[in-house]
Amino acid sequence: MPSSKEGYLWTSAGLTTGLATDSVINGTPKSQILDRYDAVVIGTGFAGLVAARNLSRVSNAKVLLVEGRDRIGGRTWTAKALGEEFEMGGTWVHWNQPHVYSEIYRYNLQGNLKTSAGTVDAKSTLYAAAFSEPGNLDGKETAAAVQRAADAFFSIDGLTSRDLMPYPHDPMRQPVLWMKYDHLSAKDRLDQLDIPQIEKDLFDGMISSFGSVPGSQCGFTEVLRWYALGGHSMAGVFEHAGIFKLGKGGMTSLARAILSEYRGHLLFETTIDSIKQDKNSVTLSAKNGRTIRARYVITTIPLNCLSGVNFTPPLSPLRQEAVNAGHINQGAKIHFKLRETEDGWFSMASGYGASPWCFAFSDHNGTSKKNGTYCIGFGYGGHLTDPRASSDIISSFKAHLKPEADVEAYLTHDWMNDSLAKGTWSCWGPDSMSKWFNELQKPHGRVLFASADWANGWRGFIDGAIERGVTAAVTAEQLLSQDKINSQL
Repeated sequence: MPSSKEGYLWTSAGLTTGLATDSVINGTPKSQILDRYDAVVIGTGFAGLVAARNLSRVSNAKVLLVEGRDRIGGRTWTAKALGEEFEMGGTWVHWNQPHVYSEIYRYNLQGNLKTSAGTVDAKSTLYAAAFSEPGNLDGKETAAAVQRAADAFFSIDGLTSRDLMPYPHDPMRQPVLWMKYDHLSAKDRLDQLDIPQIEKDLFDGMISSFGSVPGSQCGFTEVLRWYALGGHSMAGVFEHAGIFKLGKGGMTSLARAILSEYRGHLLFETTIDSIKQDKNSVTLSAKNGRTIRARYVITTIPLNCLSGVNFTPPLSPLRQEAVNAGHINQGAKIHFKLRETEDGWFSMASGYGASPWCFAFSDHNGTSKKNGTYCIGFGYGGHLTDPRASSDIISSFKAHLKPEADVEAYLTHDWMNDSLAKGTWSCWGPDSMSKWFNELQKPHGRVLFASADWANGWRGFIDGAIERGVTAAVTAEQLLSQDKINSQL
């Protein structure tokens, strides 16, 4: 099986770099790459794959997919190690996420859906308050307390979450009542509430999973958006965002299925760092010296990486402001293999204490046979910055989330220090959505922007990436068609 240069695996034998994955495939021979295309799509994450597939199939356009990595998938890819499959980035899906589920159904992969044990049926729940060791909680009472806090959190000025965001896939539909509260952080809103402190703490701990940050950094509107998308309940949020995933090849199996219908060229290990356009075309320049011209470009470059691209003419001041700020999610995702075979469990830690860890939960006990416990831990932004620091990773995991853990191995992708990601899934702080959302979706001349980082609905999710890819492909096809009509006049 081919391997990517990306990813880390630690065992008692030491640390290795690079993981086996079906996401490494052959591109178009470089000798066949053209100097000019009708459209170039930058990035082979789900936004780019869907945009390129759709655009190449609805027209006779010459399309190029260009990718900086040695694999497809972007921030979503499935690695294979220890006899198991591991989702190194994007993972969970749901049939109420319309764009991704339509793709799963299109390729008849719905029978491969399975669950994560610690989110679907946790037998134990642990919580570490600020500067405290983790202790056991009653799972049902914890869920009830978090929902009580949510009910109070979203009851503001006589409004409810349904009043504030009744159409979560169309969040800017008038009247935009949430905009009045966009300046608030989640903690700002919690501080306004007259409810027990433990309920505030548990709610803050739960919503920290939305962006790997405590409530003091996460925007009120960001929490509202997740809540509305989840059907206006905390149980719904976590059902949609953390239970169901693909087996039998994982998300890479879906990525490869989408790519199988693409009719165009594919170029790997070519990182675009300059996008220059004039009246009739766009010129792309890569770090490796390659230059490509196109009539139109769809870029799926993540928000946090756009600052590394030189745009001519420059981006609008408002979009540049958003690019300079970026999104706030700088968390780590680490898979652990524990020696003991355990029932499902969930653990979380306060973001206001000493814990570098946000939360963790058990995923499964082995695909083919019971073989220990495979679990996933998520770090708070800016912590766990060195995937090679095995002693610190393991000792802190035990100290703050899982005291009895006997760690045999761990795997991770260093998203924080990945120059093509600079973070994990998108999460926005206060005063962000009302200011930058519309601007980030606008075209920039002949350049269209498509990323989950500014999706209407499931922003930061695979579903949001596909939403933006579909939208960009439709726009590009219309522009190419209009050019053809104009040329015949």
